[in-house]
Amino acid sequence: MQFGNSIMKKNLLIITILLIGIIAVYFLELNDRLYNNGDGFSYMTFIDNEYRLGDEKKDKDYPKELYKRNFLNEDYKFPRIKVDDIKIYRNVPFVSRLTGKSLSENQRLEVQKFFNSPENFDWAETTWTLRESDYILRFFNQEQVEIGKVWLCLNNCGMTFSNPFSLNMKFGSLSNAGIKKIESILKL
Repeated sequence: MQFGNSIMKKNLLIITILLIGIIAVYFLELNDRLYNNGDGFSYMTFIDNEYRLGDEKKDKDYPKELYKRNFLNEDYKFPRIKVDDIKIYRNVPFVSRLTGKSLSENQRLEVQKFFNSPENFDWAETTWTLRESDYILRFFNQEQVEIGKVWLCLNNCGMTFSNPFSLNMKFGSLSNAGIKKIESILKL
């Protein structure tokens, strides 16, 4: 009888460890996909947050003119560091990690050009959540360290959110031409 209890305790311990592991992986995945505020990108500066939020008391033209004055400013070029690889993932827990794919060199160059061109974006308010995004684009440097991230909501949404922040993307709303262009580049 004692032998049976020992096996049962061992199985219970294994099941408990597996459940804790699955729950931990789930929350790490959820945090990585939906709650990343860019703190991990060491080159983001205080000014990034100033521009993201703007300061209506100091600038009478807040915020559009503030953004426009800095369009194409190299300090805010997305993602600020040389990109060696871009991977696209569907915004689906767990599965996306297995089905993500690297973009071709031509696509990579076109995507970078796209996100640094203000004409691909409108001034509309971005009242959506990252959970609604269809895709996540992750930008990597030569050492395969993630240096930037863009969430794309294309279906019935037309919104983006980026880390690090870029003034060229305005408030993150894609223009009609921008939606067609990014879908064409990514072949969606």
